[in-house]
Amino acid sequence: MKIRLLLGCLLLSIYIGTAQEHSSLSSLKQYTLQPKIRLNYIPVSIPNNEVDMDLGGLHYLLPIYKQFYGGINTHAALVGYQGGLFTIGLTLGVNQPITNHFYIDANLDYGGGGGYRLLINKGAYINPNIGLSYQFPKFNIGLQYSHFNFYTGIIKSNAVSLYVEIPTDVHVSKYQKSHQTYNTNIKSPWNRPFTKGGFMMKFDQYFPFGGTRKDAERNSELLTNTLYLIGFEYQKYITENSFVFIHTDAIYKGLEAGFMDIFGGFGYEPIQTKYVDVFTKLALGASGGRIQAEGGATIYPTIGLDFKISNHFTLSTHAGYVRALDGDFEAYALGAGLRYISKTGGTYSKFSPNEKVSKVKTQGLRVSVQHQTYFKLQRFQRENRGPLDLHLLALQLNYDLSPYFYLAGQTAFAYEATYLKEDIRNKIGAGGYADGMVGLGVYSPIFAKEKLQLFAEAFVGAGGGAGIDTGEGIINKLKVGAYVRINHYLSLLASGGKVISPITNLNSNNINLGLSIDFSTLTSIF
Repeated sequence: MKIRLLLGCLLLSIYIGTAQEHSSLSSLKQYTLQPKIRLNYIPVSIPNNEVDMDLGGLHYLLPIYKQFYGGINTHAALVGYQGGLFTIGLTLGVNQPITNHFYIDANLDYGGGGGYRLLINKGAYINPNIGLSYQFPKFNIGLQYSHFNFYTGIIKSNAVSLYVEIPTDVHVSKYQKSHQTYNTNIKSPWNRPFTKGGFMMKFDQYFPFGGTRKDAERNSELLTNTLYLIGFEYQKYITENSFVFIHTDAIYKGLEAGFMDIFGGFGYEPIQTKYVDVFTKLALGASGGRIQAEGGATIYPTIGLDFKISNHFTLSTHAGYVRALDGDFEAYALGAGLRYISKTGGTYSKFSPNEKVSKVKTQGLRVSVQHQTYFKLQRFQRENRGPLDLHLLALQLNYDLSPYFYLAGQTAFAYEATYLKEDIRNKIGAGGYADGMVGLGVYSPIFAKEKLQLFAEAFVGAGGGAGIDTGEGIINKLKVGAYVRINHYLSLLASGGKVISPITNLNSNNINLGLSIDFSTLTSIF
């Protein structure tokens, strides 16, 4: 009875949140952002005559003021013996023109992550870059001098790096304009092609075979048991039946926590029918953690079916093959997921102008960067080390279902640790710990002159690495806190709560501080 009541309240809230209709779409003010997506490649020297590592990076950069820009990024090991090394970071940079096409590009990247703790220790790194870029009409290329420094560890490397950058446009409005509906038969700046995308929560099973082995702590034994992973994927359509995508997964069963992957690639739908679409995808990325030391670069081709539940939801199934390009890891893969199809930022299809949406609504979104602290985290007993306080850099996305309920996704990477015992054995950091979660949250009405809004949220997901005792990886996180609005687009947030493993004795208090970017965008209803 209580579950039915809760679901009823949730559905009622969603209905109320989409029932406020405004006839004039032209009254909704539009702001155009021009972010850039950057892919870079950095060779990194490894000390003590170890095999050097090559890193691949993905950056999402937004203009801040004139030539200055900022953004978020992630890096992953591709070549060498550091497969499983992943990072998340923040970027601040400047792009100064010197001719019509040549620019000086300088930036500073700071973040956390890692893989093997003996090399990176607590996980924090700093990565300054400076060089030249050349801007073509639809993309840019750059050559930079880079310094990559895990400054609590022993990796400190200078190198020449390369990048390719793709400019794009995003059309948004104020967050306060969320949850309003409009007819599309009135001329306005929003009468432009929409962007078709897909968001998917998916579950994969990897079936290892061949020379796939566990890590050295497991005596490099052959890995034959099934690996269970939870992941998230974003797709952006570039034609009516093709798309680019990025997805990431983390293990929650089948192997000690710590294995994860991240992929990007191209998808194609050769057959599209009223009820079922056939698709194939080719992904290239990185994987590793708790398996034998390898380079990291991985390829993942798949074929699958999308069963259309409604105009906005599909049930997706797929089969594929995962193979390390610089190592022995290989596995067959089966998976399924629930995909939400969005049409945002416009009122008609770029590829089929006759495909128009009759009604649109403003979708509320919040993207926050947070500093999180987990207190007194227990390590695996075999580590023979005491507990520690772990400091993480986190990224969270809130997708409003109504004015009061939202879905949330979050990832966090360790960059610092505080030792709670003086024994020298304790003084090895937890760089390499990361978690990824999905959850449901609830907002209070905004009050205090529309400056303060309370929230509560619950997450479930996978986390592990660096000896933190999460078992095979399943963890939960509960938080309560508040947003304090600075202006129409920025809020401060503070929260506290619990991080719990339902399998092990992990039970940690946590606090979180962050900055949230709040906005809305147009999305179709039908």
